[in-house]
Amino acid sequence: MIPRIVLLLSLFSSSPIIGVNSLLAKHHNTAIPSLCRRNLSPMTTSSSKSTTELSAKSSAETQFITNKMCPYAQKAWIALESSGITFDIREVSLYGPGGKPDWFWKLNPRGTVPIVTMNGENNVYADSELILDAVGDISEGILTRTADLSDKEQTQVSRWREVISKQLAPVGKSAVLGGSMPKIRSLLKEMNDMVVGPYLCGERMTLADCAAFPFLWRIDQDYGIEGDGEEKLRDWLKVCLETDAIKRTVVRSWWWWW
Repeated sequence: MIPRIVLLLSLFSSSPIIGVNSLLAKHHNTAIPSLCRRNLSPMTTSSSKSTTELSAKSSAETQFITNKMCPYAQKAWIALESSGITFDIREVSLYGPGGKPDWFWKLNPRGTVPIVTMNGENNVYADSELILDAVGDISEGILTRTADLSDKEQTQVSRWREVISKQLAPVGKSAVLGGSMPKIRSLLKEMNDMVVGPYLCGERMTLADCAAFPFLWRIDQDYGIEGDGEEKLRDWLKVCLETDAIKRTVVRSWWWWW
């Protein structure tokens, strides 16, 4: 059976960036590569001249290149929105006719999102986790700066980020594609016990919330997070959706993470 989200996307997405065939291929786990994922390493550019087309369209020192359907890009977007940093956002097509523009390939030869450039494109981060680290170091908004967290809080944040990337991402994929939810339900109960409240690590919003929301929100959208032993996660999702910086990143059409 075609997952319900595939059908919804085919009906509601007006963008030419992806077609139904591509969505079906992604959900059926064919060889089409994911262009929305974590990458392997940061990159730096020696000169801003390679991306003058991008610079000419914006005066902001920080640029966010993204596709709004991607959960990895969304977690970087949440961090930026909640940091108080002035940034410009530019969305690129990952699929469809025409391909990606030359300036995008110069920023990231791997062709994936998200990308954040800082300081006039002298610093380029093409990895969602590295973007979180960079933004967490300089946040001036509701997102608590990493240096202002206690040792205990920093340990909690690291643990959440690890659980999302190393457990929830693979277990969630297997559960959704395989049509079986027991493993994901078991993991959700374990994660529920980790929630301090109202945010994941306590009273303040941290990078843990940025990392977790796109993935847990997607699971909630199609399968619900509302069972016994999931109450804290349910309450946390409600808090997130009442947080303007997070709410601004929620879009009508979205992808899973494969």
